[in-house]
Amino acid sequence: MKKMFFAVAALLLAMTACDGGKTGATLEGTTWKLSKMEGIPAEAISAEADFFTLMFDAADTLLSGRTNCNRIFGKYQLDGDKLDLGNLGMTRMACPDLQYEIRFAKALSEVERYEISKSTLKLYAGDGKLLAEFRPVVEPEKR
Repeated sequence: MKKMFFAVAALLLAMTACDGGKTGATLEGTTWKLSKMEGIPAEAISAEADFFTLMFDAADTLLSGRTNCNRIFGKYQLDGDKLDLGNLGMTRMACPDLQYEIRFAKALSEVERYEISKSTLKLYAGDGKLLAEFRPVVEPEKR
């Protein structure tokens, strides 16, 4: 009976380690690329590989990224699934399609919670509204 219990426990642990269909991507240490957000068309998101990206650095709790034009940066705080992006800074170059940058920055200022499921990072407002979805950037293998 003990062997059966340990076998079941080991199986459950293995299933948890496989993360149920997730890519293994974590909030911190992964480059996240916007995949969907109300008010920003897919062609604007995919125009450049590094447009609308975020990177969370756990060592310094620093957020860095890019809109479709400017760089963004600032501190963040994590508490479970709670995410506080605080006051983010941004470079201020004048660019075409500035309305997409404004929407992106506004959404980031409203983030209060996040979730990662099936290789998708979802950012939510305090009222539970889905603000944006991101996918991990897969770096090409070096040969």
